[in-house]
Amino acid sequence: MKTIIVTGGTPPSKKLITKEICQDSIIIAADSGANCLWKYKITPDYLIGDFDSIDKKILKAWIKKNIPIKRYPIEKDLTDANLALKIAKKLKAKETVFLGALGGKRIDHLLGAIGLLDDCLKLNIKACLKDDYQTITLLKTSTTISGKPNQTFSLQAYGGIVKNLTITGSKYPLKNYNLKMGDSLTLSNKFKNKKVKISFESGKLLLILNRQPISKLKK
Repeated sequence: MKTIIVTGGTPPSKKLITKEICQDSIIIAADSGANCLWKYKITPDYLIGDFDSIDKKILKAWIKKNIPIKRYPIEKDLTDANLALKIAKKLKAKETVFLGALGGKRIDHLLGAIGLLDDCLKLNIKACLKDDYQTITLLKTSTTISGKPNQTFSLQAYGGIVKNLTITGSKYPLKNYNLKMGDSLTLSNKFKNKKVKISFESGKLLLILNRQPISKLKK
């Protein structure tokens, strides 16, 4: 089962949300993430949060529609996205996609959202942060990614050193490199072939995959 968690950052497009919806998906709106769902006429399965940023008229409308609602105090230890992940865990989700967690004015919330990927790793939930132009995942094992020639991707170490990182099938290959946090060497690489192999011995690796050429991204 797949959970789609819509948070209160930059609203995802309707096209992106509907593309993620599948037969066994569950939509969880985290606070003001419900605003764009209302606009798109997409009904969430759950609505959670402290509701300090949701449009109050929309909240009342969802209440009238008998959407399951879980309200939390404003002063709490977890973000609304963290609370949504707890519901995904209870539902025994195998996959979780966070929409609306990228962009916005709160860099601290973005860093927290990336931390959610680490939480998902520990829960054995396949997870990513996604907007209309990029997907961020956190890897703990070697993998092969697919894309189009010249499509851009970047790699960053997360929480320590990624040992013996090797990249093949890319414009800028790499072999047995120890990647440290903040190292810019692995930024803005490109697919040379349709598949790129990423292998490493240990560590955690953030993968940022751009789905359009950088020149076509909105500024």
